[in-house]
Amino acid sequence: MERNLEDIQKNLILRVISAIIGASIFLLFLYIGGLLFKILVILIAILGLLEYFKLVKNLGFRPFKLLTILASIILISFSQSEDFLRITLIVFIALFIIFILSIPFYYSSGRGIEDGAISIYGFLYLSIPSAIFVKLRSIGIEHTIYILGTTWTNDIFAFLIGKFFGRHKIAQNISPNKTIEGFIGGILFSIIFAILFSYFFHFPTLKYVFFSIILSITGTIGDLTESVIKREAKVKDSGLFLPGHGGVLDRVDSLIVNIPVYFILSKL
Repeated sequence: MERNLEDIQKNLILRVISAIIGASIFLLFLYIGGLLFKILVILIAILGLLEYFKLVKNLGFRPFKLLTILASIILISFSQSEDFLRITLIVFIALFIIFILSIPFYYSSGRGIEDGAISIYGFLYLSIPSAIFVKLRSIGIEHTIYILGTTWTNDIFAFLIGKFFGRHKIAQNISPNKTIEGFIGGILFSIIFAILFSYFFHFPTLKYVFFSIILSITGTIGDLTESVIKREAKVKDSGLFLPGHGGVLDRVDSLIVNIPVYFILSKL
């Protein structure tokens, strides 16, 4: 019993230290912005894609790694452009056409249509949210502060409240540790964050409280989606990016959904 408690404490300390170091580096690059931030996001997106490719390989797929990564680099590189939406559409359509035209060629090598489809899904799942995040930073750092703050607040307090007060499971067969109590607690603290954010950055309070409620829900769904992929691939963590935290996908699963959702909401 004492041994298990000691292991839990060591793991918790490791998680806290690695989280502080990782978040500090990321926030520094976020503050600097520009090319350095774009390069960091590209590297994170590539690492996330490599983890994704490994997961789907466990499911029997053979994704087109190089082509998907190349398309991602191109999209993120042009994400600060005024024509961002048009460029995103062009890159996606080009990727789709390449896969369609190459079906007769890669089929003979043992690849199936589903391998192209799973590659396009990886592009939609990781690359487009990454590009949108860089775009939001170019519009204003306050947008990235909000999306990170509300997502992290929801994740942290949903975990803590669920751990100490959780009784009713949300999705036992997908993520046994997620509870209704944690879910509600995450939303409440996200609302508090939205109120504080609105006050300090002079954004409309009711609007951003509403946004935080929506993002708490979509972020939780994003977390559950990644959990489904990991369960299908029969792995606990997507990778070993941060000690005590798992892989890149484990860290950004909520953000992957929340970034494009916020981008749409902010345009309404």
